Amino acid sequence: MKTFQVTVERMIPGGRGIAFLEKKAVFLPLVVPGDRVLVKQAADRGSYLEVLDSELVEASPDRQEPPCPYFGRCGGCDFQQMNVRRQLDSKAEILTDALRRVGRIGGAQSGMARNPSPDSAYRNRLQLKVLAQNGKVSWGFFERASHRVVEVDRCRIALDRLWAILPDLRTLLERSPMTVGCLSEVEIFQGDGGEALIDLKLKPDAQDLSILKRDLLAGGFDWERWPVSLYLSRSQKRTLRVSGPGFVHKTVGEWTFRVSRGSFFQINDFMLESLSRRATQGLAGSRALDLFCGVGFFTLPLSKEFGQVWAVDQNAAAILDMEANARTNRRRNCRIFHRDLDTFLRNRRRELEEVDLVLLDPPRSGIPKATVGRVADLRASRVVYVSCDPSTLARDLAIILGRGYAIESLEIVDLFPHSHHMETIARLKRMGG
Repeated sequence: MKTFQVTVERMIPGGRGIAFLEKKAVFLPLVVPGDRVLVKQAADRGSYLEVLDSELVEASPDRQEPPCPYFGRCGGCDFQQMNVRRQLDSKAEILTDALRRVGRIGGAQSGMARNPSPDSAYRNRLQLKVLAQNGKVSWGFFERASHRVVEVDRCRIALDRLWAILPDLRTLLERSPMTVGCLSEVEIFQGDGGEALIDLKLKPDAQDLSILKRDLLAGGFDWERWPVSLYLSRSQKRTLRVSGPGFVHKTVGEWTFRVSRGSFFQINDFMLESLSRRATQGLAGSRALDLFCGVGFFTLPLSKEFGQVWAVDQNAAAILDMEANARTNRRRNCRIFHRDLDTFLRNRRRELEEVDLVLLDPPRSGIPKATVGRVADLRASRVVYVSCDPSTLARDLAIILGRGYAIESLEIVDLFPHSHHMETIARLKRMGG
C-alpha cells in the first residue's frame, strides 16, 4: 500500500484516533484530533485500516509534549500527547460514540458534565512486572502491544508514597533469591499514611508458598518498621499472608474504609470524595439497593439519607470488609448480602418491590442481560449506574431505558488522566414516577 496523508477527526472507544481515506476508516494510535499524519504502513482489516507506522506532518493545536519519558513505549498511558481539556473532550466523544453505536442512545452529550482530576501522582495502585537478573531486581510495565517489559524508574501518575516503598521492597526481594526466581509481578495498594498491601504474584511453576514464606522471613529484614501487609499468591484463591493484618484503611471524607487483598477500591485518591458525592448527592428515601457494593464505598454515604440500604456483592473479601466498615462507621441500617446478584434478585423479588433507589457499580464487563432486566423490573424511582466502560454502559442502559426509564444526567469523573479510560455516572429516572 502506498503512503497517504489523513487528518484525525476524533477519538473512538479503545483510545485510538479515527480518520478516513476515501470513506474507509483509518485507526491511528497516539494521535490528537486535528493532527495531519503521513501513514507509511497500514494493515487492511477489511472494514478499516490499522496504522502500523506513521509520521506527524502537522500537529493539532491541542497536542502537547508528553510529560513522561516512557510515553509511547510503555503501554500504560495513551493520552499524554493531548492537553487536559482535549483529553476530557475526547472522553466525551468516546462515551457519546459508544452510546450511539452500542446503545442506540442519541443526544446524550448535550449538557454532559466533565469533572477533571489533577493529572500526576494520583494513582494509589501499581502493578509492576518484575525483571530479575543475577540476583538483582528491577521492574516496569509491558511495552505497548507486546509482552516485553519497559524498565521504569518512576511512574508520574502513581502516588509518591508507592515509589517510596520500592527501595525497601527491592532489598527484601534481593535477600530472598528463591522467591525472586518465582516472581512475575508485584501489586501494591496504598492505604492511609504508610499502610500498604503488597501482593507478590508468582509464576505457575513456583515453589510451595510456605517454603517461599520462610525464604522471605529468613532475609533479616526489619519487619517492625514496615507497616505493610505482604502476600504471596499463585492465583486469586491460592494465597498466603507473610506479614501484616491483611488490610489497609482508606479515608474518604467522613468515612473510613477497610480494604483487604482481593477487594476492589477506586484508584484515584484525588477524586474519591468527588465520585462518592456526585453519585449519591440529592438522593433520599426509605430503601436503597447498592449492587456490586464492594467495601461499601457508596453504601455508607447512602445510609445517611435512606432508612435502609441493602448491599449486595459476591466477592467474599469485599463483603467481610463491608461488614467491618458498617461496624466501624456505626451504620446500623445496612443489610449486607454475600450473594450472586442474579440469584439475589430472583429470590428476593417480593421483598424488593418498594425500592426507591438502585445504585449499580459493576466491573468493566457490565451486567448480564437477564440481570439488567431484573434490575429495571424493580421499578425503583431512581437508578444510578457508575461505569468504567462506555460500551458495556451503553449496552446495559439501552435495556433499562427500554423498560420505562429516561436519562436524567450523565457526567464523566476523570479517574484516569492521561488514558482513554473514564468513570461515568448515569442517573436515570423512572418515567411517570
